[in-house]
Amino acid sequence: MDLQIISSDISELQKNQATTVAKIAQYKRKLMDLSHRVLQVLIKQEIQRKSGYAIQVDEEHLRVQLDTIQSELNAPTQFKGRLNELMSQIRMQNHFGAVRSEERYSVDADLLREIKQHLKQQQDGLSHLISVIKDDLEDIKLIEHGLSDSGHMRGGKLS
Repeated sequence: MDLQIISSDISELQKNQATTVAKIAQYKRKLMDLSHRVLQVLIKQEIQRKSGYAIQVDEEHLRVQLDTIQSELNAPTQFKGRLNELMSQIRMQNHFGAVRSEERYSVDADLLREIKQHLKQQQDGLSHLISVIKDDLEDIKLIEHGLSDSGHMRGGKLS
């Protein structure tokens, strides 16, 4: 009886944990979405506030740096060629990775048969173990019942 209560409590806690983990993930996604929306609103508000003002010195410095980086990326001899090369390598790896993943999951019939046989043996073993536990649980209940009966009789003789 106590094992069943503990087992049900554990399963209930596991269900609660699973739902809690799912809710946490959902709330994290929602927080990220809301944070992004707040950031967009702040950007629009700052643009509205700064409209009509002259560009500050640090903003001009950042614009010059950004223009320099943009021109380096667009230079055909330097980074643009390297970026194209890296992108083609990534595409090839993705293509070969997809082919390998399809090949990786092929299982021959003999191995599949052995796996099925092993799983059946495991299932039979678990079924036998469950029946032994049920028998032992019934024996424990009988012992508890016998002890409670003898305790009442002893209690009756002592008082």
